[in-house]
Amino acid sequence: MRFNKRIGGVIGALVMLLAGAAVAYAAFTATGSGSGTARAVTAQSINITPTTCANADLFPGGPAGAICFTLTNNNPYAVHFTSVTYPANSAIVANSASCSNANVSIASGLSSTLATPINVNANTTTGTLSLPGVVQMASTALDGCQGASFNVPITLTGTQQ
Repeated sequence: MRFNKRIGGVIGALVMLLAGAAVAYAAFTATGSGSGTARAVTAQSINITPTTCANADLFPGGPAGAICFTLTNNNPYAVHFTSVTYPANSAIVANSASCSNANVSIASGLSSTLATPINVNANTTTGTLSLPGVVQMASTALDGCQGASFNVPITLTGTQQ
């Protein structure tokens, strides 16, 4: 009779073990499938803001002087500029009533390729940058042009870096 009790106990233990395993296996499982969405940024234009050059370098009949500016890049990536487009002379804006834009012109023979490419980091504004030898003052410019400044619109072309 003892032998039967042992067998019964073992069988009972096995039945309980299997019942527990069945309950654990009966828990729900789940899977999922589908897709997510990625979205590309919309490129922002780089803002070119005229600034005063540290040194005035225009005088009547003198060599072509520099233009100075800052660049603001509101994009989440850096931009590398390699070329520039200069305006027609009529687009130059004189900032002085006593010296019209007719007293300056874009220097002849300028290359559209920047001698030194300009890199602008993401989400930053540069310090003052300059492009030398861009604007020339006419030899006929009068005294009213002393201390005058001129805004020269430019277009820079580059790529994401």
